[in-house]
Amino acid sequence: MNITSQTHFSRFTVNHHDRITIRGKAMRLAHVTRNGYVLMDANGSGVSETFDFETLSRMNFDKQINHEPDFYAPHVAKNRLEASCQRISDLSEKQRKRLRVKSSLVFAFVEMRKEGMLKTTDESISANMAEICARAQSFIEDQAPDPDAIIRQEEICQGRRRKPRGGGVVTTVASVHSRTLRSWVRAFDEYGLVGLADSIAKRGNRNSYFSPDERSLLMSTVRSSFLSLNRPSQVNTFADVKLAFRDKNLEREAQGLTPFRIPSREAVRQAIKGLDPFEVTLKRKGHAAAVKMFKPVGRGLEVSRPFERVEMDEWRIDLLSIMADAGLKSLFTREELDDLGLNNELARWWVTAAIDCRTRCIVGMKLTYNPKVCAAIDCLKTITSDKSEWADAVGAVSGWHMAGTPEVLVTDNGSAFKAGIFTDACANLGITHERSIAGLPSMRGTIERVFRTAGSGLLHRLHGRTFASVVERGDHPAESRACLKPEDLCFALVRWIVDIYHNTPHTGLGGRTPLDQWEADHDGGNFPLRAMPSAREDRLAFGVCLNRKVDKYGVTILGVRYHGEELSTWYRQNGKQNVEVRWLPDDIGKVEVRLDGLWLELSSVLDGFNGLHAQLWLEARRSLRTSDPKKLNWREEVVHGAIQAIHNLNTHRSLEFGLIS
Repeated sequence: MNITSQTHFSRFTVNHHDRITIRGKAMRLAHVTRNGYVLMDANGSGVSETFDFETLSRMNFDKQINHEPDFYAPHVAKNRLEASCQRISDLSEKQRKRLRVKSSLVFAFVEMRKEGMLKTTDESISANMAEICARAQSFIEDQAPDPDAIIRQEEICQGRRRKPRGGGVVTTVASVHSRTLRSWVRAFDEYGLVGLADSIAKRGNRNSYFSPDERSLLMSTVRSSFLSLNRPSQVNTFADVKLAFRDKNLEREAQGLTPFRIPSREAVRQAIKGLDPFEVTLKRKGHAAAVKMFKPVGRGLEVSRPFERVEMDEWRIDLLSIMADAGLKSLFTREELDDLGLNNELARWWVTAAIDCRTRCIVGMKLTYNPKVCAAIDCLKTITSDKSEWADAVGAVSGWHMAGTPEVLVTDNGSAFKAGIFTDACANLGITHERSIAGLPSMRGTIERVFRTAGSGLLHRLHGRTFASVVERGDHPAESRACLKPEDLCFALVRWIVDIYHNTPHTGLGGRTPLDQWEADHDGGNFPLRAMPSAREDRLAFGVCLNRKVDKYGVTILGVRYHGEELSTWYRQNGKQNVEVRWLPDDIGKVEVRLDGLWLELSSVLDGFNGLHAQLWLEARRSLRTSDPKKLNWREEVVHGAIQAIHNLNTHRSLEFGLIS
């Protein structure tokens, strides 16, 4: 994909009340030209500058723009003046802890009020204060990656450190006066913190009764038989399934293999029922009939532009059955599936994904073995970042350029989305976070249907192209292929999303594909209202909060030193003191340090760390370890050589770093 087409899809809308900060200069819109925007200095002085759409799109793609919609709007300015801070990250650690306790009590109160367990009176609140505090506890539990913990765990595994004994420090929620709690609720309602919800949706066991091979044969036969313009009945399809299983069992009997279990009529009926209704109508009655039948009667959820509303959810998926349904399981050997944990004992992966409600494009996804708030935050970061690099890495025909800052992010009431650090990240980016009452089961069904219907639409078109050349073995011996890694699973998922799902007609889009809808919106000038966050906003919103002591060398994280003139001046005046640091593992070339209530950007003392992932640096660090484990003062050229060597060894792992949390 060329640069022009990429930047075309990174457009965003600038309005007269917006503030645009480019290279440290705050500007606002003067007027719009045919080819771009004329921006003037925010304070009204100085010379205006003209930026064409392509230049702004390229800068947005490179995260060089800080876009604050409605910054100068009267109601936003009023709220900003009345608020004690502009971002959650601007608060000190103690302030954030106090705010977290307040918000947890408010969230618990609203949750119980919706369940009808209490009323908004002093007597009712006082009587239920114990339960409010108990529920509030779940809202202050944070989980985040800590580089110090990574090093400690590594040293424990290598026998260079003892495993710690005893427990840790847990923040508790104490009761407050009912009038105090009601005043907090009014303050939160006034500033838009709404959408607190019910209990976590229960997820049952969805493992298939049939083995993956049996299910693959069942679904392929059902598709080839039932999805036909001849419109065969379910009885006819059941007969075709029995015939296919009989022929397969004769073949397996000749090979001395155990015969397949023949599906019952009910199993075939359930398999047909699980097909996408729009796809069924499309294949059996044609495009016109499908569009007519599934055209919305009411107005439904009104979403007029991309990224106006994004829905995010997490769930467990039976990936083995899904791969069998999509016809992809045959591309992997049993040993390779076992290496990925895809067997009868460990067939579950957790997926956190996000869908743009306007275009139905998948704008974020993360895989993990254990669902934690880290995966939710990582998924939120992928929403606000361009993913074209992933699409290019798998040789996708289409691109994955759908990125932006959501106006409203809707989640269920899962613990990962309750966590304070997730709420803080949304607040720092200006995202309104809403929680649905009963989760988003329809979204989970949508995503699973995406994978199950992937094989019928575009898989045969991809066969023989880049997908086949990387995954399919053909007549080549298995030993000539590289050992399957989790990256190969990421490869298949990215291809599903980019070249299959985004190019499959969608019921809610009137037969359009998500990619068609995205392109139609942008061709018509219907752009997202907000740009992607800048690199500095990423650090403040998604960065891990650490405490470091400033010395004459600056601050040090994982053996990397960060320093600058302003920090040197501060050190001469204040001496050795602990400061708060925001550290982003995706890029350890820069950090944010909080000095006297203000955030200061610091660069690493040595070159070569810009854009470097912490995991790559850890591997380079191991290769640099000397006989003295505490000695980290390596020569600059040695460090550069180690980083470059690790880069060369790990360029093929970008998908694994990007998609697996």
